[in-house]
Amino acid sequence: MHKLRAFLFCSILLLGLWALAASSPEDFLHEQKLIRVYVDAAPGFGHQSAGISVMRRMREMGFDGQFEVVYQEAVEAKIKKIYPSFPEGIEGQIRYVGAMDYVKNFAQVEHVNIAVSGADDGSGDSFRKVAKAYTYLRLQPLGWGQSAMYGKETKVLGSLQNLPLTNLNSPKQEQFKELVRTNSDLSPDKKEFVFKFAELAANNLSFPVYGVGIQTYAPQRMYFYGKAVKSAAQKINSDKAVIVPVLSPFNAQEMDTMNKVFGKTAGFEAATAAELKHQKQMHLMTPAEFAALPQVKPGHVYFVFVGSVPQAVFNFFYEQANLPVWVAGKNAMSFAVTKGKPYFNTVDDYFLPEKNKLSAASIKVLEKAQQGFTAGYMEFANQGSLRAVTQFILEASSPGTELEAFFHSLGEKMSSNDKVREGLRHAIDSGPAPLCSQVFN
Repeated sequence: MHKLRAFLFCSILLLGLWALAASSPEDFLHEQKLIRVYVDAAPGFGHQSAGISVMRRMREMGFDGQFEVVYQEAVEAKIKKIYPSFPEGIEGQIRYVGAMDYVKNFAQVEHVNIAVSGADDGSGDSFRKVAKAYTYLRLQPLGWGQSAMYGKETKVLGSLQNLPLTNLNSPKQEQFKELVRTNSDLSPDKKEFVFKFAELAANNLSFPVYGVGIQTYAPQRMYFYGKAVKSAAQKINSDKAVIVPVLSPFNAQEMDTMNKVFGKTAGFEAATAAELKHQKQMHLMTPAEFAALPQVKPGHVYFVFVGSVPQAVFNFFYEQANLPVWVAGKNAMSFAVTKGKPYFNTVDDYFLPEKNKLSAASIKVLEKAQQGFTAGYMEFANQGSLRAVTQFILEASSPGTELEAFFHSLGEKMSSNDKVREGLRHAIDSGPAPLCSQVFN
C-alpha cells in the first residue's frame, strides 16, 4: 500500500513539476501571494531604486499579491523618498520590515516561494541565509556583477550578465500626469515643474543630471558641461532652449558654491566677455521659479534643482531626454542603455556592448568625450576637453550619425529582455519539490 501511495504521489508530483516548468514567468507571478524583496544599504539611491524597479516590473508582469520589503535601517530616509506609502505600507500591496525587526521575529516570518533583491554589494549573499524562500534571486543591474539563484543549490546565472535589470513600460502622457497629480510624495512646486516640463520637452532640448550631489566639484563639472551643451545645442537647433532637471539634492551651502561658480553671486562674475555671456545664458532655478517663467529663451540653459523624486518621475525625465543624460553607477546607466540614450557616467563607468563595431573615428569621438567629461572641468585653460564633449553631444544627438544610430540600436536590443524575466524562468525550472524518496519513510 505504501509503495502504491508513493507511486501515485510521485506521479502527481511529476505532473505538477511539468506544469510548473511549462508555465511562463507571468503565470508564475500571478500564482504568488507574497514576494519578499531585500533592499541593501549603500551611498546614493541606486540600490534602493533597483529594488523598486524589480517590484514595478513584477507588477507589470502580472503579480497582484503583496510585496514584503526587508530594508536596512540605515537607508530608511531614502526608502521614504522613493517607495510608496513608507512606512505604513498599503494593505494587500506592500508592507515594510526593518532588517533588525525581521531577524528578531524570524520564527514568525512566513515562508515564501520566491525572494529577490535588485542590487547589493555583498549583503544580498548573506540575506540568502534568512530569506526563508524556496528560491532567492539575487539580481544585479547591467554591468554590476553576477546574478545568482539560491535554492536547493547555488547557481550563478551567467546568461543574465549582459541583460538589463528591468525593462519598464513607459506610461502614456495622461496616465503619467494623473500619477503625478495623485502622488503625495511630490511637493506642489515639483508637480508644477513636472507639468511645465512635460509641455515644453517636445519643442526644446533636455537631459537630466543625476549623481553629482555628493561630489566635491559638482558646480565646476556642471558649469563646464553647461558650456559644452550650450555650444552643441546651437548647432543642433539654435531656436531651442535646454532644460536640465537636476535630480541630486544640494543643501544651502552647496547652492552658495554653485551660485558663485556660475557667477550668480555679486563679485564672482566672469572677467572675459565670452565667459560672462555663458554665465548670463545659464540659469540656476528652483522648480517654482521655472514653473513661473512665461517662456524659455532659445540658446539658454536652465538648470532646475528638483532633487529626489519618485522613480516614475525620475524615469520620465530620462525618457524625454534628447541630449546625452548623466548617470551615476550601474542602475541609472542600465535604464539609460535600455532606452537607447547616450550617457555620461559621473563615476567613470561605462558599459557599451558591441562598441567594437563602431568605426575608429566614432570610437575616438566617444573615448575623448568620456575622458573630457571625467577631467575637463579641472582644466579650465584646456579647450580640447570642452570641444571633445561638445562633439560627442552633437554626434550622439543628431539623426543620421553613426553614434546616434548605435545608441538607438543598442536600446532596441537591450529592451527585448531583462534579468527579472530570465531570473524567474530559472526559478521556475528549478522547482521547489522534495525528493520522492523523502516523502514516505
